[in-house]
Amino acid sequence: MSDTDANLPKNTLETGLLAAALANPTITHDDGRKHVLVPQGYHLQDVSDPNRLPPHIKQKLTADDRNSLTSYANRFSNDRSIIVADYDAGKIATHLDWHADNEHDLEPQHSTHSVTLVLRDSEEYRRWSTMENELHTQQEFAVFIEENVADVIDPDSSTLLEICRELEATQGATFKSGTRLDNGDRSFTYENETHVKSQMVVPTEIKLAIPLYQGEEPTTISAKFRFRVRPDGLFLGFNWHRVEYQRQAKFTEMATLAADETGLPVFFGRT
Repeated sequence: MSDTDANLPKNTLETGLLAAALANPTITHDDGRKHVLVPQGYHLQDVSDPNRLPPHIKQKLTADDRNSLTSYANRFSNDRSIIVADYDAGKIATHLDWHADNEHDLEPQHSTHSVTLVLRDSEEYRRWSTMENELHTQQEFAVFIEENVADVIDPDSSTLLEICRELEATQGATFKSGTRLDNGDRSFTYENETHVKSQMVVPTEIKLAIPLYQGEEPTTISAKFRFRVRPDGLFLGFNWHRVEYQRQAKFTEMATLAADETGLPVFFGRT
């Protein structure tokens, strides 16, 4: 091409396009293939990784309950899929395109398609936990118990409501140290404004029937009452009794049920 020809508009455009192509000669396709523009006529040469994996699903879904987890897994799982249950993170994850097993020469897979159940405390457990491990005034404690008495299975609701009414009626009374009765309950002696002494009996333990995790069936758990007599009145609270062990057992049960409902192997750990 002569200098005169190179200055023609058509040739100038072609030269510019060629220069642009050579400045960035690699072309990456949507399916992962790559081509590069090389000399010798400037043809495209395939330089893709011969070991690249084929096009694949990239989807990480979060499920709100175990039924959604298993339904989604049953729709997309195959012989590569596995379940990984991580108690510390509160997650049960189904990896649908996990690596193939040793019967398939350990073929690598994408591992980009999964559905994960992120466990959430039930509304009932969360409500009781906000009161746990703290001492409250008679009024605060009585109102809370009255609002949530339906969760309590022992003592019965009528007994518990009677205790609440007594707690509300004895506000301002002067309490003395409590004594433990033969049945384990705690008896408190108090004196009202007219210096008349009376007694109040409060159980040392209550049992609840509430779900530990959202969407699951109720579990029976125990809470130990705590009491403290102060110059300004009687303060009450409770602590969970070995509930963390029950939460761990429930988590294991949920992961095992997910494995049974999907036919997939479950591994307890983290990725």
